Amino acid sequence: VRMWDITSQSEVQKLEFDSIVTDMSLTKDGSVLVVTNGRTVSFFNTDSLEKLKSYSTPSHVYSASLNMDKLTFVVGGEDFKLYKFDYDTGSELESYKGHFGPVHCVRFSPDGELYASGSEDGTLRLWQTSVGTTYGLWKCVLPEEAIDETNNTGNGTNSVKTEG
Repeated sequence: VRMWDITSQSEVQKLEFDSIVTDMSLTKDGSVLVVTNGRTVSFFNTDSLEKLKSYSTPSHVYSASLNMDKLTFVVGGEDFKLYKFDYDTGSELESYKGHFGPVHCVRFSPDGELYASGSEDGTLRLWQTSVGTTYGLWKCVLPEEAIDETNNTGNGTNSVKTEG
């Protein structure tokens, strides 16, 4: 990865990696560069290109995205799974298998409430950052609320329709 001065058209700095870089992305505020290569996700300060953090992943990784709050990052790769990690510690928080092919792209939404994953299987999936919250078209309905909504007559009593 090379940084260029566009005025002088000269190379300013170069980052070396031990395997092919598969993805690069910037945080919403532009302060952190996220780079994936092999089984590694690395984070760099965009002003100095100083490495801030680097973490190993369970499988070969194709894409990663750091949430705007800089608390979590998501990773997709060869094993068809999507992983969510703690940015400070690198600990795996969650993993999901929803694709039927390698995950080639993951990105957080501008508000950080969702992230999208795109796979070789031709699908795009949307995931909630905080599962179970009401957001956009998603309405969080607890199981007991779902029963009440389907049986409620509107006057506070439940009704059962009978034939006869």
